Amino acid sequence: MITNNHHPSAMTKAKCDGQKMKGGADMEVLKQCQKWFEQNKIQKVIDALEAIPTEERTPELDCELAKAYITIAEVGEREPFEKALQLLALHEEELGEDHCWNYRIASAYYYLDEEGPALHYFEQALNARPGDEDTQRYIDDCRRRLTLPRFETNFRERTRQAWTAFDEIEAELRAIMDADKLRERGEELMEKLSQALEPAFSSPAFEIGYNGKKYELILSAEGNRSALFPLVYFQKHAPKEVLAHWNILVGRQSQGDFSLRTGGMEVKPEDVQVWVEQQEDGRLSLSLYCEKLLSLQQEENERTWWMLSTLTDQVLGEINSIAHVGTFDFIDAPQAGPFVSLAKLPQMLADLGLTDYRDGSEYLENSYLSYELEPVEDPDADWRLDTYVGSTRLPVLINDYLSAHSDVMDAYHKDGIVAGFLCYPVEGFEGENQAEQILRFRDSLQAAILEHAGADAVTFLGGATGLYYGYLDFIAWDLPSVLDAAKDFLTDSEVNQGVFHVFRRDVGAVRLWEREAEPEVDPQTGSLLSAQDIETLESFTDDVAGYYGRMLHWLENFIEQGVQAGKFTQRQAKQDLQIALWYAFACNNLDEYRYYYKAADWMKDSEQNAAGCAMWYYRYSAALMYCSRLEEALDYAEKGIREEPDYPWIWLQAGKLRSHFGDKSSALDAVAHGLALVPGDYEFLTLQKEIENGAPLEQMEYHWINPDADQTLQQGLDADADNKQRAISCITVHADGLQRFWSIFGPKPEQYTPNAPYTRFPYPVNGRTVDLVFQMNEAGMSKLDADWLEQLKGWMQSGQWLEREHPDGRAARLDTVLVGLDYHIGLLYKLIAEEVYFQIFLNPDGTEQEELFWSSEESGEPELYTEEEMSAVEQHIQKTFGTFERVFHELVSPDIHVDICMVPPVEGRDYYTLVTMGMGAHRMNVPKELAEYKLERAELAITLPPDWKLDQESMEAERWYWPIRLLKVLARLPIANDTWLGWGHTMDNQSPFAENTELCASLLTAPQGIEEDDGVCILPNGEEVNFYQVIPLYREELDYKLEHGADALLEKMANISFVANPIRQKANTEDTLTYEDFDGEMDDACYHIESIEEKKLPVDPITAYNHMAIYLRWCMEHDLMSEEFIEEYGEVVQQVKADPAGVDLREFIRDELDSCLFAVLFNHQGHAFASYYYGESDGPYYPADIDNYALEYFGSEQYHSDEFQDEAYLFVPFDEDYYQAMAKVIAKRFDNWQEQA
Repeated sequence: MITNNHHPSAMTKAKCDGQKMKGGADMEVLKQCQKWFEQNKIQKVIDALEAIPTEERTPELDCELAKAYITIAEVGEREPFEKALQLLALHEEELGEDHCWNYRIASAYYYLDEEGPALHYFEQALNARPGDEDTQRYIDDCRRRLTLPRFETNFRERTRQAWTAFDEIEAELRAIMDADKLRERGEELMEKLSQALEPAFSSPAFEIGYNGKKYELILSAEGNRSALFPLVYFQKHAPKEVLAHWNILVGRQSQGDFSLRTGGMEVKPEDVQVWVEQQEDGRLSLSLYCEKLLSLQQEENERTWWMLSTLTDQVLGEINSIAHVGTFDFIDAPQAGPFVSLAKLPQMLADLGLTDYRDGSEYLENSYLSYELEPVEDPDADWRLDTYVGSTRLPVLINDYLSAHSDVMDAYHKDGIVAGFLCYPVEGFEGENQAEQILRFRDSLQAAILEHAGADAVTFLGGATGLYYGYLDFIAWDLPSVLDAAKDFLTDSEVNQGVFHVFRRDVGAVRLWEREAEPEVDPQTGSLLSAQDIETLESFTDDVAGYYGRMLHWLENFIEQGVQAGKFTQRQAKQDLQIALWYAFACNNLDEYRYYYKAADWMKDSEQNAAGCAMWYYRYSAALMYCSRLEEALDYAEKGIREEPDYPWIWLQAGKLRSHFGDKSSALDAVAHGLALVPGDYEFLTLQKEIENGAPLEQMEYHWINPDADQTLQQGLDADADNKQRAISCITVHADGLQRFWSIFGPKPEQYTPNAPYTRFPYPVNGRTVDLVFQMNEAGMSKLDADWLEQLKGWMQSGQWLEREHPDGRAARLDTVLVGLDYHIGLLYKLIAEEVYFQIFLNPDGTEQEELFWSSEESGEPELYTEEEMSAVEQHIQKTFGTFERVFHELVSPDIHVDICMVPPVEGRDYYTLVTMGMGAHRMNVPKELAEYKLERAELAITLPPDWKLDQESMEAERWYWPIRLLKVLARLPIANDTWLGWGHTMDNQSPFAENTELCASLLTAPQGIEEDDGVCILPNGEEVNFYQVIPLYREELDYKLEHGADALLEKMANISFVANPIRQKANTEDTLTYEDFDGEMDDACYHIESIEEKKLPVDPITAYNHMAIYLRWCMEHDLMSEEFIEEYGEVVQQVKADPAGVDLREFIRDELDSCLFAVLFNHQGHAFASYYYGESDGPYYPADIDNYALEYFGSEQYHSDEFQDEAYLFVPFDEDYYQAMAKVIAKRFDNWQEQA
């Protein structure tokens, strides 16, 4: 029962004092900077702070300056972020635990594409401010990017770019070196060479010289073994033109006469004493003593260390130092025991039998190290922890991974390099030679990657074997090529899965391949689609594009839900022939470039199952053709002919394409084959004329299948003619048009990306770069009107679009311009201070479409309860409504974070209660005159029957989900409309909430089924959160409330349960007929038979009596028939009660009751119930319930199909299931009627 309780109350206001700021000149500067930030005057901040001498700026001022650099920087611009990084790094010791400092330095690293250190500092920021959602989003994004690194330019390409740059200047370098006898131009040489090498290396270290025969470029690893691998890769890819004049060496070379000078003092190798100890692994531990450097050691220890390490490298050679020196120590007093001078150390290495390495390449080829580990036996432990034996050429990677460090990975990442490993299960390798089998498999995997990705893409480091997995380690210079090759090999191998993981412990793995369980296939269709699914798809078939859109939507939902439910995988869906055929059928008939692209992209995987099916080849070829992939389109048309030559339309496709490629005779031969299969066909006859007349491919496509519709199109009278022309424009490229395009927007930039699916490139505008995207392929782009393109260029170059404010005043910059085939324009903006985008839409004439606006957010950051407020609200819900067992968490929260708490039925409260938690974080715009009642905050509740389905799968259907949607819509309504919600307010949904109900509006009232005083939650600060009950309404009830008020409606609803029931009776809001007034005819089958005949429905006329027979049987079984009826037809009533299957009441109504049901057939109670349920009152209506059952039985799409022509109830099978289902509905209506009466 719905009760009518008002509960606004008044409370005193809670005061909140602003935080006081410290005084001082610095604070005044900070205050001014804050104002400039708020006004988006970032350059003023920079100018003011840069004007303060560096030594006078405090850490806080440096942080503000760094913030300004970060804010003003464009994405892809490095200098401002590097400046910010340098400033922030100065203050790590002092500010290292501060959230803002960590967040800013992390942001600088992030926008420099250094996600490794960015992740570290974002995590530090989160530790300083737990729960910060912005920080968490960045952490998640960093992990995602590090899990599968994708570089704008990988090291393979960077190497090519660097050698190209070097080749362009090497002659100039040689000339300078030849002319510079006094070595005065060394700095100039270093700068030129650095610029050439920087495309490959973020911080190149090198030396140059001349050995008397050739010039030398010596690349230094600066003592790091890990740095040798990219240097050696770079060395091996030196062009022949460069090698004609230069020796490219990796590692500083040994020089016996080398010395260093410092402070007027010369230090030679002979001045250094070395104590040598050989370690277990054969490497050397060196202790160095130099009396000359003792005083320097005390003052500048780092410089002393650098001098001795450099001397050692020069004496031994850098590669020998890396290869043979394990530890290196500078001591301040001589040790006991024998020593040698540093000058004699090379001879000592020779005496010990250690190889003298002259170049990094030779060393790396011979640097494998075997290792053994104690494996972790937990199969769910991190990848690689199950390893018990392995070998590697780069031990630091293994050690860093096991200790959760990533210094090497971060250094590689800066240069577009990825070190990682492939994982594969070893459970399938059995027997005495298991180890040998595992190694053979690893070798085969390595060989396959080398063969298909190429040696230019990868360098292998070794591998390992674990209890559960085998591992192949590598450095990828071009990661996508490596992973593609690995995936292909693993897919065809005997192992069950393949995984890729970078050498970072704190990120996830990438599953390359996993053997899929065979999905359940319908035995009747041989497809993932059942026969009923295919019937549903067939019901969409129509010449109206909207139906094909619904078909595609249905398919995509079917696939998404099937994948989510684990019934099949996306790949299995793409391989399914029936799905592919229907998918292409829908996309191709939508007749837009983007849908043809979707069809072509989807279909390829199902080719393996398309043998003998020319329809597949026809649809795939058509999609390819409309994507301008004409050679492929012809190839697949010819394949289709070979697969199934009796399919006529593949000949039609082949004829068009053969003609396009100039084979007129063969094209006409295709037409002849087609006409032999479908004599007199309009399409073939039309094509025949056009081939003979030499028509272009676009003209051949400018037709409809239906002759009458085609004539309308050819006469220029078809409303869809422009849309069809736009689709056809993407078939062939007009070279002149493309040349004309680039004469306007050229020259064509390097970063030009065509046909993927759209065409995009960066475009300079007034010193800035924006992305220019033409939402079409090159063919469509080549047909655009040149005058309009000139106009577009003018709009862009004017700069009028570059800056814009968000509707709420926040400043934004133009990020992307999107151009459609219909010449409409989209301008995508990014907020300057936030990672937020919004888009406005322009007409072809450049005017703005005022009613259209899109934003990646609704209103900035979501408003949230404080921790204390959330705790109070949660406790109130538990105390008032009951313990909730589940919470429907919101994944995306643009404005407020609205979770739904589900309180299950319990004894004494036989219904679900759903309560919002989060709506009250927003203070609503309550009228000032109501301020004293504290109505600014609210939460909502709705109650549902105990059999309501709230599991995840059921809620995919709107019939179960709509109450949750209603709560979310209502919760956001005050924000969207800057208004408020309170007792007695209504919301009109305009249409029914779901297909199984006529409820279409809602009313807010006091919470039902609780104590009156429990409708308000008092927050810790004294504010109130008011709880309201949501009561769904019928249209008549809403109209009554709007005319008479909420109190009047609630009086009418006094006997109606507050539990939301989609088929509850309506409140009697008008004067209605009484049963005494209700007499005469209730239903006449003749009306239904007329519909069958007029609409030529394929059903037996007896079906017109189905619903009438069901109602009559129920009334007989429940003793609602009149005495007169019993006297005359008592035997029929007894037969129905004893054996309902033995009596066909449809024939009884037709033959004995003159095809009608009359009120006089029923007793007093039956008459009254018929007046309520089968009459013309405002209550529920039996024929409407029959319609609702048909809707539920067939589903919305089939119910509304042309097949049923609004008469779906006539197609429901007349069987016991039908009766029992409707009997439950009638019984519920009867019980409700009795309760109301």
